[in-house]
Amino acid sequence: MNERIQVKHVHLVGAGGVGVSSLAQYYLAHGTQVSGSDLQASKQTALLIDKGALVYIGSNPSLISKDIDLLIYSPAVSENDPERLKARSLDIKELSYPEALGMVSKSVPFSIAVSGTNGKTTTTTMISELLEHHDLHPTAIIGEVSQKFSSNFLQGNDTILVTEACEYKDSFLNIHHNILVVTNITEDHLDYFSDLADIQDSFISFVRNTKGNGILVCNVNDPNLSSVIQEAKSLGMKIIDYTKYLDGITVSVPGEHNKYNACAALSIMEALSLDIEESKRYLSHSFKGAFRRFQYLGVTKNGAVVYDDYAHNPEGLHLLCDALREMFPEKHIVMLFEPHLYSRTRDLKEGFVSALSQVNHLYLLETYRAREEYLKDEAFLLFDDLLKAGISVEQVTQPEHLVSKIIKKYNEHYVIVSAGAGDVYQYTHQLIEV
Repeated sequence: MNERIQVKHVHLVGAGGVGVSSLAQYYLAHGTQVSGSDLQASKQTALLIDKGALVYIGSNPSLISKDIDLLIYSPAVSENDPERLKARSLDIKELSYPEALGMVSKSVPFSIAVSGTNGKTTTTTMISELLEHHDLHPTAIIGEVSQKFSSNFLQGNDTILVTEACEYKDSFLNIHHNILVVTNITEDHLDYFSDLADIQDSFISFVRNTKGNGILVCNVNDPNLSSVIQEAKSLGMKIIDYTKYLDGITVSVPGEHNKYNACAALSIMEALSLDIEESKRYLSHSFKGAFRRFQYLGVTKNGAVVYDDYAHNPEGLHLLCDALREMFPEKHIVMLFEPHLYSRTRDLKEGFVSALSQVNHLYLLETYRAREEYLKDEAFLLFDDLLKAGISVEQVTQPEHLVSKIIKKYNEHYVIVSAGAGDVYQYTHQLIEV
């Protein structure tokens, strides 16, 4: 807390990132002057500007001056970024986003960290909404904009912090926690981790970041968590099995996986001695959820129901399709899928084919390369395997024509969903606007 208060001016490189923009709002809420930059304008940069930050589009080292106390950069920003180089020449302290978030987690009296391969954002949102409902007024750093709060940040009273904790590149090892939630552990981010055992080792290390004895909330029956649970027990942590709340649980958002997320949130209420029955009622009737997490967008003029989801790994896609089948058993599923990263698509190819076999027709967009170098030959890496598996699939080589192509094609017998961690959501939003 003291270090944060001493920061009078913070500059954020990659300010439009969902995590960095949330942290920027944290500093704004505490009276810190906030400036930043991003390579492109987005809803997050607009949100920061609306809240009083000075955000510039493009990299501009002239923005960096001696009055900046701290520069925070997104992990996606290169060490040779011009603004970072300028900051170094002026001896301005630099922290990565995970390091800065870790500093915040150390400073608050009580931290709740939500980790796991899938379900982090929804579970974090559930916990934050419930704690706010119970008048505990948490500070929350969420991995997507909450529909209830209209932001990916909730300013609380600086007593309780709720934050997502991502395992990629061991970034969550910067975060310290009183309560740790592990939703699940599956293979992902294999461009960094060598295998599942390597991922589990990282989670074991994260468990050790407990403040005091601490609490671990997890599914004790998940074999992938056994070594993590063993480590928590050796540290004297209390273990809460969230699956004990599964019987009779109902949630206002569909999907079996969201029942598990809700159970994890209820376990936090148990740990804090809050009213479980009232919490159940809230999750059943009032929970809003986050954008891009099984988000209902509307109905096309021809009657097709339209959703958007962030699912970008095989398990996430399986869960998405299961939720769609549960909610619309009589409808055909049409999916617009944008694979995320060549490496993930290559490493988990069989899992993707299995998950995508659940849809009736698939529009396959070019792989969203994000931090990786462009590989033309792998733009549609999944296509041949999907065809061999008998999946009805089309390559989207002209995305500018996608909306006009499908808007008239599907009626009330169809549900259309976009899936992926890139920009695929823009097309389903346009389907509603046409």
